[in-house]
Order: sequence, then structure tokens, then C-alpha cells
Amino acid sequence: MRTALAALALVAVASCTAWTSAPAAPAVPVTAALAAATWHTEHSGTTRTLDDAGCLTASRCFAVGDAGTLLATTNGGRTWHPERTPSKAPLYRIACAGSASCYVIARPSTVLVTHDAGAHWAARALPVHVPGLSLPGCVVGDPSAPQGETPCRLGLLDISCPSARTCYTVATNPAGYNAEPISATNPGPGSSLWLTRNGGATWTRQPIPSGVVCDGDCNNVRYGYPLEWVSCAPNGPCWAGGNQLVGSHEGFASALLVTPAPGRPWRLEPGCPASGPCSEPVTDVGACPASNLCYTVNNSSPFADGSNVIAYTATGRPGPAVTVPNGLVINDIACPATRTCYTAGTKGIITRTTNGTRFAPVKAPARENLNGITCVTASACYAVGAAGTIEALRPG
Repeated sequence: MRTALAALALVAVASCTAWTSAPAAPAVPVTAALAAATWHTEHSGTTRTLDDAGCLTASRCFAVGDAGTLLATTNGGRTWHPERTPSKAPLYRIACAGSASCYVIARPSTVLVTHDAGAHWAARALPVHVPGLSLPGCVVGDPSAPQGETPCRLGLLDISCPSARTCYTVATNPAGYNAEPISATNPGPGSSLWLTRNGGATWTRQPIPSGVVCDGDCNNVRYGYPLEWVSCAPNGPCWAGGNQLVGSHEGFASALLVTPAPGRPWRLEPGCPASGPCSEPVTDVGACPASNLCYTVNNSSPFADGSNVIAYTATGRPGPAVTVPNGLVINDIACPATRTCYTAGTKGIITRTTNGTRFAPVKAPARENLNGITCVTASACYAVGAAGTIEALRPG
């Protein structure tokens, strides 16, 4: 779902009604650059799990992970050094924008901010009402959890910055996974969405829909929902999404929210008609490289053989059919060009598409699970994961 620098333009996805969008951005030629680019395993200097990476430029990047781990490179990933931060909490997601500003999620409820390229960091706590990161059958950290357990998706979960001073972040509390329909005793979505317009000094909670209609055997009843990801184009629009599986097979309570610009109201996208309910698409991760093209990852289905990727267009309909290898669990996706995307997942597997329809594994040395990936260009990417793993794609 992730790109370095300002987040790329997103697109409306699976719909009950259509979304009108600006013309698509022209595709970036990538064939020659990709032919000369190779993946390298970098010496991170740590064995702690790393969860994400973010970049100010192709050579100035950060990697974040467990126990307050913050690593930095100034030479395109060839060497990394640790940096001090105000928190020893798990650092989970990072978004960079402009020439010197980065925002890091310190779970469960703090955002670390720098406006001088990492020389100094400030901590800002948000009232997300998540006292800890534990739920029954839920583990923190490496997505390759023991059988019967899943990664904890609690507290602040993602952040996106359309500019150096403006960012959105999303959070989920245990009520976001409540399998009971919304009622007087279960009134809210269990998730929250926050906006800063002053560089992270203050954050304001944004109104969002109170529930979503559940599809399947749950009889179109409204449920709460988590928010797992958010992504913005420069100056908007912005999207956020997430889902929960209701019961073992009853259906999904899924939300896909959109706002046309930072500070504007959020609504369900594509918006269900007043005459009856409809279900939102199931998404766990999203990356949208153009105003009329978006790739979403669903890794929640109990019936699928691994993750699947679906492309959506600005008309609100599924785009070209997308294939991915069976049995892969995709933890993150980044799309540095209109038809070029990378995914990172378990067992160190990185896949790539250059035509927007077929993802195939690329030759990469990692064997550890990869949790996050970011790309500055089609030939400059960073993937991070378990045991301090950092993979860097470099030209030549």
C-alpha cells in the first residue's frame, strides 16, 4: 500500500455506484530501468522485526520496527545506522513527505514526527482508547503467527501524508472486531480517523460512518468495522479501508471510505443507495498509483489459497483481472508507476507486475517474512521484515 514521498493518487474501488475521476496519469516507462535493477540484502545491524520503510529521497530512507527501532540510510541502503527516538514502543508505519518531514506510528497511540530529516523527533499521543495490543488469539509483530492466531490490528495502524504538514492516521480498538450487530450497547464503528494540518502538533478526530452492512449469511445487518489502511494523493482525494470477518463464514463487515480533499467529510465509497444495503469491498491493504487505477489486497478470506489482488477503476468496477501466485500471504504493496507494483509477504517473497495484470515472483535473496515495502521509483524500493531483514532494489 505504500510509496515513498507524498502518497500517490488513489482511485475509487468496487461499487454500487460509479465515481468520476480525473484522467489517468501517464504510465512511467520502466522496462529499461527494471532490467538493470537487482535486489540486495542489506546489513541492518539489528535482529529485531522491521515493519515498514519510508523515504525522503531514493538515498535518504528510514526503517522502523520493534522496541522503538529506527534505522536510517543516506546512501541508498548500502549502510544503515540506528537513530534515537522518544519511544521504545513498536514502530509500525512511516510516511514521509516534502524534503524533511516524516511521521512514524508508535503503537498503540503515539505519532513520532520529524521536520528536519530525522535530526529531532517529537512524540504526539492520540486518544485512540487502546490500552494495549493484546486480544485473545492475537499476537503482535511478525505476521507469520502460530496456527489459530492472527496479527494484532489494534491502535494506530496506518498513516498517509499528502503534504509535509497534513496527514491522516487511522486506528482500531477491540470494538472494531465485535461480531455483534450495532445496537444501543454497541453503538460505534470501533475505529477512528484523525487529521493534522499543522505538522503533527495537534490531531482532530474526523466523523466517519457509524457502521457498515455485512454481506453473506449475516443478513445485511450493520456492524462495526476496523480501519487498517489510509492513503492520500497530494491535496486529496484520500481513501481508508478495513474489514472484519463475522463469525467463521457468515460474511464480511467491510468499509471503504473516501474524502475528496483533506478536511472534507468522509463517506462510504462508492456509497450505497438509500433504497437498500450493499456491501463494501474487502480490503486489507491498498495502493493506487493513478487517479483511475487502484490495487487492493484481500488476505482475510478463510476460503482463499493465500492473498488475492484486485484492480479497480474509477468507474467503480473491477479492472483487468489480476493473478498472483497461489499460497502467498501479502503483507504490503507499493506501486511506483501506473502498471508497475511490488508486493512483499511471507517467506521473503517479493512479486512484481509491469502490466498491471500478472504478479510474478522476482529474484530476491530474503527468506524471512517481509512486512512492509516502499518504492521511490520502479527501480528503487525497500522491503523490510523479520530478524532485521532489509532488501533494497537498486539500479545496476
